[in-house]
Amino acid sequence: MSKPLLSALAILSLLAVPAAYAGDDAKKEEKAKDEKCTISVKKGDLVSQGKDLVVEGKGAVRDAVAIDGNVIVRAGTTVNDVAALRGKVTVEAGARVSGDVSAIGGDVYIQKGATIAGDVNAIGGSIHADEGATIAGEKNQLSININGEEFFQKLIGKALSGKGSRNCELRITEE
Repeated sequence: MSKPLLSALAILSLLAVPAAYAGDDAKKEEKAKDEKCTISVKKGDLVSQGKDLVVEGKGAVRDAVAIDGNVIVRAGTTVNDVAALRGKVTVEAGARVSGDVSAIGGDVYIQKGATIAGDVNAIGGSIHADEGATIAGEKNQLSININGEEFFQKLIGKALSGKGSRNCELRITEE
C-alpha cells in the first residue's frame, strides 16, 4: 500500500469518526436493518468470515481473506495476496506471498524464511518481521491510540457492527 494511499485512508478515517459516533440509537437500529454486506471473490480465492483461515498445500492460491478472523499461510504454500480485517496475518517460514500482505485492525507476523514479494501493511496494528524474513516491498504500519484505545480497531468495529454486517452474501465471479 503506497504512502499516499495510507495518508488518504487516515484522512477518510478521521472524517468518518463523527459519522461512526453520531446519531441516536433508533436511527442506528433503522440503518442496521437496511445494511447489506457483499463479499465478491474470484475462483481460486479463499475467504473466511468469523473464523481463522489456514492456507496450506502445494497449489497456489489467488488471494486469502479473513473477516473477523486470522489468516495463517503455512510453509510450502504460495498465495498472491493476503488480507485480514479485524484479525492478524501470520506467514510461516517457507511460505511465499507473491503480492501484498495486509491486516486492518490486527498485526502481521512474518517468520524467518518466509518470502513476501510485495508490501506488508498493518493499519491499526503492528508488523513483526523476524530476522531472515524476506520482504521485497515496503513495510507500512499505522496505529493511533486515543484514550488507550486503538483508533482504527474501534472505527472498524463501529463500521462493521450491527445486523447488516453479520449477514454477508458471498458472490463468486469469473476472472
